[in-house]
Amino acid sequence: MDSASRARGWLSCLMACCGLAVLFVATEPAAAQSKITSVKVSMVRQDFSDCQNGNVNDNGGLLTSGTAWLLRNNDGTTTVKVGISVAPDTTYHFFLKCVRLLGDIKTDDEGTGEAVFTFQTNEVGLVYGFDMYPEGAPAGNKFQSVQVRF
Repeated sequence: MDSASRARGWLSCLMACCGLAVLFVATEPAAAQSKITSVKVSMVRQDFSDCQNGNVNDNGGLLTSGTAWLLRNNDGTTTVKVGISVAPDTTYHFFLKCVRLLGDIKTDDEGTGEAVFTFQTNEVGLVYGFDMYPEGAPAGNKFQSVQVRF
């Protein structure tokens, strides 16, 4: 994929995620009035890490292949919006690391994809991570999130 296509893909993901933030505020008036905790973490190309992704670092964005935006909701759930720019026409399994599969993200012909998942906040501790990879998980095609800390 050329750099112009990758840039368009990132711009598309960024615009979609900004729209999601507006959607969250517009559709959750009670949540908008109370303090919502939100976090943004990078998805980094890295084959392995521990359950909390203790050794994952985005090195100033140089290794970033996507972003996960998290919102802790008042109903005891956490919503995560994921935008990625990776291999084209590929399905990535997205996991709440060492807990369970949250679902799949399918990329388009330019390699961009996005999805929204919700899980019970009490399924995780104060520090946790995500990972994603395609079926078969070939080396070099696994991605870990930077640690999530609320």
